[in-house]
Amino acid sequence: MDATPPRAEVTVYSPLFSPFRQPLQGPTVSIGRASDCSIPIKDRYLSRRHAEILAVGAKWVLKDLGSANGTYLNGNRVERDHQLKTGDRIRLGDTEIVFIAAETSTDKFLAVADSKISATISIPVHEIDTVKGDSQDVSRLRTLNQLARELIEDRPMEELFGFIVDRVMEHLRPSRAALGLIAADGKSFYNVEVRRQDRSDASELTISHTLLNDVVEEKKALAFIDVSVDEKLSRAQSIIMQGIHSILCAPLMINASVVGVLYVDYLFNQRAITEDDVRLVAQIARFAAIKLEQTRLREEAIQKRLIDEELKTASTIQRRLLPEAPKNIPGYTFAGMNRPCRTVSGDYYDFVVRPDGRIYFVIADVSGKGITAGLMMAGLQAAFRIFCKTDPEPATLVADLNMTLKENLPQSKFVTLFLGRIDTKSGNIQYANAGHTPPLWVRKDSVEELGETDLLLGVVTRAEYTQREVQLQPGDALILFTDGVTESENAEGEEFGTATLAKRLVHGAPAEALAKTVDESVLAYVGDLDALADDVTLMVVARS
Repeated sequence: MDATPPRAEVTVYSPLFSPFRQPLQGPTVSIGRASDCSIPIKDRYLSRRHAEILAVGAKWVLKDLGSANGTYLNGNRVERDHQLKTGDRIRLGDTEIVFIAAETSTDKFLAVADSKISATISIPVHEIDTVKGDSQDVSRLRTLNQLARELIEDRPMEELFGFIVDRVMEHLRPSRAALGLIAADGKSFYNVEVRRQDRSDASELTISHTLLNDVVEEKKALAFIDVSVDEKLSRAQSIIMQGIHSILCAPLMINASVVGVLYVDYLFNQRAITEDDVRLVAQIARFAAIKLEQTRLREEAIQKRLIDEELKTASTIQRRLLPEAPKNIPGYTFAGMNRPCRTVSGDYYDFVVRPDGRIYFVIADVSGKGITAGLMMAGLQAAFRIFCKTDPEPATLVADLNMTLKENLPQSKFVTLFLGRIDTKSGNIQYANAGHTPPLWVRKDSVEELGETDLLLGVVTRAEYTQREVQLQPGDALILFTDGVTESENAEGEEFGTATLAKRLVHGAPAEALAKTVDESVLAYVGDLDALADDVTLMVVARS
């Protein structure tokens, strides 16, 4: 008889919808854009049938189906079938899927009743940032600064817990560390992550009920030192039986509520615990609480009002980064427009006017949306403007941008980009296209799509890009846009499309008028600004 695969489920995360869980049923679970897939995902970077999760004997296996953009398992591209284990992260385009085997046990806290105990060091959370005298712990500040940088990137909730605890182990080097959220009963935990220096230690970590009560009810960061010689603590068997020498525990707080704890301990260790250690653990707990809450809000798409102000500020800064189109260029008009579907956009356009009158122009689309894509966009703009100073050929400039982005982009992230340089004396445009939506060349008797393209940015470190040319005649225009324009959908789910757009473009119209035509056509097609599923960005270069 064939072995039965374990019960398992996946959690699907995408910028296009709220996360959802789905049990794996049947021998084959298909994933892709096709509506008849077991897990249909309308992600533009997915193939119609992108990948499969297969039941093979007593295990689950991931298989890529020859997808155009690849399937990534824990950051590595899938070239052959791979057995899945709990916590594995599958990346397909902008979508991430986390695999969980249903009966996989996780290490948990156990709240144990014991006698009342007193902390050796106790600091209320509102006094955590208060430092006595003029002393400044440079090492502590360095640790907090590094941890803050490490927590910038967004991660799925299942991955984030382990990531935070791993960082605690790295920076504090305790014997054990744990992060857990408090369940509704106030006496147990869920979403618990535990790490140990001793990899052979398989015992279950236990925390005393009195310790939990003091942290939660008193809202204090606590330390218990050398418990083996403290008569009161000796009666707290849930601590002593584990041979603990020192304990530090701090609350995870959201607003005025304690939602969890960060716990570290040192076993049979003579390390001296100080108030600075307690403050550091409490400050790390604060960082962890903020990041976990932000992640929860993002994934559940609720209570967004808590981060609206930050998003508005980021949006304001981003809009200032997008330049005004060049004006008063004899014989030419230019236009640029960005309409984010969220507060912050991953789309980008830019113009740079050179002293000799030639003008660089670029439009790009960073994979993903939101703050992460916006930060990547800002980095792209900085690199573009720096490289333009040496007046390189467009193809060379694109290759340089690719090399820079590959060094800084997270794995599986990429950028599509079209970059050109126009000689305003002759109307000649030299350009290179790195996987971007083909622009439209509006000519006197036709509208032509410039369909030739090369590799996306950020896929490989060294890539070659072909330089091509077009000649703008008087009245001609080049219309550049992101796929948020052509892939906009009406109420019936039909895409706007390039052909529909081409019919509405008028030869001889100035750039502003052409940009307005494109924008109004898209909005009329989708019917409602809130119906936009992707950022809409466009730019126009027109010869009078």
